[in-house]
Amino acid sequence: MKKNILALSVLTLFLLFACQNKYYNEIPYKFKFNEDEIKTKLGMINYIPILDTLNQEYEKNLTDRQLYLKEKYAITLGIKPEDLTNYKFYDFIDRWIGTPYASKGFTMDSLNIGPFTSALYQFAYKKKLPATPLGIFNSPQINLFTGRTFLKEGDILFFRYHKDMPVGDIGIYLRNNRILVSTKSKGLMISDFNLDYFQLRYVSAGRLIIDQETE
Repeated sequence: MKKNILALSVLTLFLLFACQNKYYNEIPYKFKFNEDEIKTKLGMINYIPILDTLNQEYEKNLTDRQLYLKEKYAITLGIKPEDLTNYKFYDFIDRWIGTPYASKGFTMDSLNIGPFTSALYQFAYKKKLPATPLGIFNSPQINLFTGRTFLKEGDILFFRYHKDMPVGDIGIYLRNNRILVSTKSKGLMISDFNLDYFQLRYVSAGRLIIDQETE
């Protein structure tokens, strides 16, 4: 009788151990999931990560929109958040980033860099520029220069694509060799001025003449 009880106990322990061992083997140590797929299904928006700003001192009374622009474009341009203060300039740009390319015109659905630049500078600096690259190049409101080391935020870059046309396209210098351009494939976007594509076509830069009333 004792032998039967002992045998039954051993069998029970064996089965229990076997079941538990199988159970734990079927549970992965770490669940694998596709975060982007989950966010898409839930309709979640991917926000730009916020910098650690605990030790940063910003201007007082900034709006949520200004803080968003400061931290987003500090990351995009690789600069310190406190160095970005031209909120009207970046606010206008941010609202149109990703807008598809257009051969001419500036609408809600597409844009050409010429009229877009004219609208940007009217909004940010209260200066009305021509709506074509060549017109901006010849504008008396623009000081032309060629030295790339003197570039600063807001300068306009002029590019040449055809030998019969001195200026065929423009870009806008932001910071840290990042420039705003419009491409047929990606629309309005921020790119790297150091790319051979731009360096080989660069003609000169232009700086908007800003008087004290518009500063």
